[in-house]
Amino acid sequence: MLENIYIIRNHSQVKQLSNKLKYQILNELINNAATCQQLADIFAVSKQKIHYLLKELVKEELISVDDNVAPDNNKEKYFRARAKNYILDFSLGTTKAASLNHRELVHNILDMEHKVSLGEIAANILDNSLRMKPKQSLFINTGEYNMPLVRRIVTEAAKRQISVTLKYQDRAMVQDKYDQLSYSALTRDFENFNKLLRQHDIYLNLNGEARFVQPPDKYKLEIQQRSLQKSLEIIKKNNIKVAMMPGLNNETLSENAILTELNFWKAINVDYRRLYEETEALREELSRHKWIEIESGQHKLKFEIESIFCEYGSFTDNPSQIPVINLPGGEILIMPKPGSLNGTVQGDMGYTFGEKVSQPFLQINDNAIATYSAAHNGQLIRQSIDDGGKDGGRIAFICLGTNYNMGLEHIDLSYKSKTKGFLSLYWGENVSMGGTVAGKCEWMVLLDDFKLNLT
Repeated sequence: MLENIYIIRNHSQVKQLSNKLKYQILNELINNAATCQQLADIFAVSKQKIHYLLKELVKEELISVDDNVAPDNNKEKYFRARAKNYILDFSLGTTKAASLNHRELVHNILDMEHKVSLGEIAANILDNSLRMKPKQSLFINTGEYNMPLVRRIVTEAAKRQISVTLKYQDRAMVQDKYDQLSYSALTRDFENFNKLLRQHDIYLNLNGEARFVQPPDKYKLEIQQRSLQKSLEIIKKNNIKVAMMPGLNNETLSENAILTELNFWKAINVDYRRLYEETEALREELSRHKWIEIESGQHKLKFEIESIFCEYGSFTDNPSQIPVINLPGGEILIMPKPGSLNGTVQGDMGYTFGEKVSQPFLQINDNAIATYSAAHNGQLIRQSIDDGGKDGGRIAFICLGTNYNMGLEHIDLSYKSKTKGFLSLYWGENVSMGGTVAGKCEWMVLLDDFKLNLT
């Protein structure tokens, strides 16, 4: 199977394609697999010359032998191009890392090869997730990665007489703001953001890459947290609905990244009615029980249910609906009763500060982490606990994913917890939901092999 994109990174590969006949051979092999003799016939040159050219193209990894086509009489091998599209890395010959980030190119491939329509997805989000009405106003905060979708949302919103205010802050801009602005200037910047926020009916935060950027010192972190608290007060006072999307992979041109994005768009373009019904059915089942035991391998974690909330992926009138929806949506959030959560758990992975923690082990006593370890990046657990303040080690929610349209492979860690069949332990705050945990740092540990025992 051909990859979607192959990135040309070496001068020797460029040199190969400067030969007209080699270039023509590559174009032919993009369309169809062919043998040496077939190519000799097509281009009316000797088989020996074609054999030599093919050997050089294979050496440079621009083409390969196609094992999916059986050789004729067990002699003639078939050759095929590596990908449908060949892209030149413009950092070639420099010491900088590859910096290709052609978002529109990626979306064109998703559109042509996989029939992903961002226009249809934008309409589905507006109509069935945000459930917006004519004359309402939408405030979008976005970075670079989600701009192709944002452009479609703006167009679809105009068709529906919905006004849109757009604030653009890519990752570099957010980093510069934290690094360059004084404390007073940073405070004013956040104040201006909140002025915009209070003027709208719905706030859609699509600035996923901002999750990779942290304030450089504790004073700027405090400014950020105070601003967030003010934002929450404005949202509550003005009944502003909030939706968030963590964003897409940082690396955008590899085959794996394209498959990850394909999975993302499938997960976000769900039947929101079906997602609601399946999520609500699970909530009703859980609500009939008092205690839950999570069994995973040799580890068990047991807790008493305090309350249950749902992230349906859309705004609903259900009293179990959490104030903020996340896209892709679909999740049950179970708040454990204080002091009831005890046991041990070995996670498949953790996710904090935009990085992966491999195989985290946690011993939990009375809802709080007593001891921990990890195969890799265990220090990030310590940092998450410390940055979370006095409640940094206390679990806020146990979460179950319900998104039926998200595949089990090629999943960005930032939304893996929404996958149906996954369980996550979530640190952060639950005070806004009536709980007692006021952690200041959001992070999670994920399980994909577990059993729930309900009593």
